[in-house]
Amino acid sequence: MDKEIKTSIKVSKNGPYIAKDVKILRNSKGDLIETKTVMTLCRCGGSSNMPFCDGTHTKIGFSGEKEEDRVPDKMETFVGKNISIHRNRGACCHVGYCVHDLPAVFERGRNPWADPDAADPEKIAALIKSCPSGALSYTINGELNKDYSQEPEISIMKDGPYNVTGIELDGSDGSVPETQDHYSLCRCGASKNKPFCDGSHYDVEFRDEKN
Repeated sequence: MDKEIKTSIKVSKNGPYIAKDVKILRNSKGDLIETKTVMTLCRCGGSSNMPFCDGTHTKIGFSGEKEEDRVPDKMETFVGKNISIHRNRGACCHVGYCVHDLPAVFERGRNPWADPDAADPEKIAALIKSCPSGALSYTINGELNKDYSQEPEISIMKDGPYNVTGIELDGSDGSVPETQDHYSLCRCGASKNKPFCDGSHYDVEFRDEKN
């Protein structure tokens, strides 16, 4: 009898992500990419066969280590009358849904950064659920909401990270996401918080025309 393969993603040392039994993989247009039981996904940013690894990481001396000057993990809480917003900047991939879609609540450069009373709590909760990295969560009526039981899927953001939902990250290398239910994995190879995306794909102008 074949040993059952558990759906998971493993971070290999200075190498690709090893995705097992992932049945849904989408490109940046939302189209399905054919999957295999075990896939190696590029995370150095140099593969000529994106999103799959072609061994380029060994040629360029890719390092998967975190950098000391990364934004540290630190949970901030912004307390409102009906909802409290939690943010871990160290997990943020800077996709910007929060500041773009609810600017009255979330504003860059403002102190405090978030105003939980500036919009309907349900709208705030819905936006927080759209945060792909897990950097945002919320509390309503004393209940913390950060895991949403989403379907297993890897979605490739255009010129950006792998946005993962519903797939356990194998933490054997010490990598622990803010939430196991959804997180963003670096694909450009430049993040200071590897394996997680920190928005560095914008800084290095990462481009992936195929996806």
